[in-house]
Amino acid sequence: MGQRLTLAKAAGLLGVSRQDLQKLVHDGDLHAFEGKVDLDELRQRYPTIAMQDNPMFERTQLIRQTAFARRVADTVAPDLDDLERQLRKRNADLSIANAKMMKFRGCIEELAQVLGDLNREASPEQKKVIKVVNSWLLDKLES
Repeated sequence: MGQRLTLAKAAGLLGVSRQDLQKLVHDGDLHAFEGKVDLDELRQRYPTIAMQDNPMFERTQLIRQTAFARRVADTVAPDLDDLERQLRKRNADLSIANAKMMKFRGCIEELAQVLGDLNREASPEQKKVIKVVNSWLLDKLES
């Protein structure tokens, strides 16, 4: 089964009334499923009608083709405005992360300076504690 059309669209394409098509379906001369008929079966039943020359058929085909092309384009090539928004957001997030990193780095450098100052005037036991803290801090920074 190929392309299916509603009885109303098929009647418009063929230039007959919808009731005529419904009568054919009711009599069993034309098959319908869920109110739609097969385009190939219509062509067999009405061979003299050139549906490609029908403006309604052409419009239906154009809508189908552009809808498919739009779906493919949306899937393959995302919206450029959306990509630009995402990029701006990522850049803003990166700037915030860099600013936090610089602030944390400044705090760590200041902590190292304070520990160095304390180490100069500390007792031997305090120097051991400062050495442990410095070692821990260096290990964390290197890992």
